[in-house]
Amino acid sequence: MAKDILTISVNTTVPEAAAPFNLGSNAGSGVGLTAGYTNMQGATLQTYIVDRDGNIEYPIVGKIKLMGLTRVEAQEFIKNKIHPAYITEVPVINVRFKNYKVSVLGEVNRPGQYVVENEQCTILDALAMAGDMSIYGKRENVMLIREDNNGRKSITRINLQNPRLMLEPDVYYLQQNDVLYVEPNKTKAKDATIGSSERYALSIISTIISVTTLLVTIFR
Repeated sequence: MAKDILTISVNTTVPEAAAPFNLGSNAGSGVGLTAGYTNMQGATLQTYIVDRDGNIEYPIVGKIKLMGLTRVEAQEFIKNKIHPAYITEVPVINVRFKNYKVSVLGEVNRPGQYVVENEQCTILDALAMAGDMSIYGKRENVMLIREDNNGRKSITRINLQNPRLMLEPDVYYLQQNDVLYVEPNKTKAKDATIGSSERYALSIISTIISVTTLLVTIFR
């Protein structure tokens, strides 16, 4: 999607052949070989930001469009762009997200923003990272807030008790910067409407009633 930040590594048995496509990395240094390929693990790779039109500026090749592709599809697409036009050997391409984040807010045990290392994150995965819902969360009315490539936000209501949820991939699988908000149930919402001043007043009244009852009992 637009605004995604990616790292892209190109691995071959000849480090010098892959080096032009691994800007900012230690490619070509011969650091570590795995199964005959240059090991890019630990290298500091240049990042690529997907623009509003879904393109990145890739070394040698120029502008290429990645919007709408999965990570695996993007790897295959880049491989076909550079082989055999620029590299005679079939390279191994590794595309990684650097900023795939989702936020989980509301009635969960650990609300916050979470970085997703895998290429997929479901609603249940996100709730698990946030420590699951609290006992006050509405499981039948979870709010999914999503922003499209043009900055427009949409809100989808989700019923986690619906077994057909997993058959709706556009909702079940989260996207970059999605926000899940778990609303409080009636019990928690009612409790939240009582402010600190009201709580203090109720406490004073309760104390007065208790003292009065005690005095009446003593002097009866």
